[in-house]
Amino acid sequence: PVPVIQIHLFWNEFLSASSAPQCTIRVSECRNMASRRLAFTCKAIALALLSNMCFKTSGLFALSQRDHQQTRRKPHKPTILVSEQQGIGFHTQASNERSQVQHRMTATEKHLTSRLADAGRKADWSSVELIYEEYTGQATPVYTAAMTAAYRCARYEEGAAIFERIQNCTAVMDAAAYTIPLKIFGKLHRQGMIDKLWAEALDANLVDRITCAGRVDAAGEQGDIEGAVSVLDFMRDKCFEVDAAHFNSAMNACKNSDKPSHSEACFLLDKLLEANLTPHVDTFNILAGAHARAPLDELKRVRALMAEQGVQADKVFVESYLTSLFRKPPADEWANLKEV
Repeated sequence: PVPVIQIHLFWNEFLSASSAPQCTIRVSECRNMASRRLAFTCKAIALALLSNMCFKTSGLFALSQRDHQQTRRKPHKPTILVSEQQGIGFHTQASNERSQVQHRMTATEKHLTSRLADAGRKADWSSVELIYEEYTGQATPVYTAAMTAAYRCARYEEGAAIFERIQNCTAVMDAAAYTIPLKIFGKLHRQGMIDKLWAEALDANLVDRITCAGRVDAAGEQGDIEGAVSVLDFMRDKCFEVDAAHFNSAMNACKNSDKPSHSEACFLLDKLLEANLTPHVDTFNILAGAHARAPLDELKRVRALMAEQGVQADKVFVESYLTSLFRKPPADEWANLKEV
């Protein structure tokens, strides 16, 4: 048989439903040395062309391969569900890696960002105001550092005002610029702004596990159990890493709900343990708070669970536990003072 060399270059094969353009190089005969050299030369040219085309697409070819493989998998069935309702549907594709936005900053702006971060860590709001008040630039990291400082200083209204400044200028948004405002508006119980920011971040493909942490934290502050659980399902669907802090925020929604739900909080704790994550004292502080309307036996079980996990109670836990204990409605569950 006559040797034949074929090299096919597939271009966006997985992204386009139409027939993909291709380049085919044939060497019909390789009977002598000259023909073999021609074949190897054609192969080298084709491979170089393929490499050049892939680099120009900034990784789209690799991404399309991954998407193609994902479409062949069995559809994922969410496992983190508190009720029969599966929560809000999110259909926008999110990146598995945090979106990186390159910001052009002057040396002065970099120094300003560092000073704001340092003042925020110290919870020194007066210094934050002095550093930030004269800034008139458009570097997003400066605004993000100022919002983070406001959040750490519990100056949520001031943080919201800083975010409004970002929206009124031409600053380039990144994932962090959405994460902190989500947490701020969660503290302020502004559900409309939370929904707006989440939708914008999804549309801009700026959602990652950190942004999800901000969203589930906001749901926790709102007492929005369904919203918090839907974010956990969203993270599972997108293969984002879920850690104990995400579960804590979702459990916080169980605690802050108009009708605190100890059963759903315990369900989330079970899911945390099934994921081989380690609960810490904050987990049980929240869990105790979610037992405000639970039967006495269920509340006492929280302490037993802590002992099983080897977690030591702190002052916050004692306060949360006693608050839930004495919020209990009178009568049936209270047998006597000794039991209490």
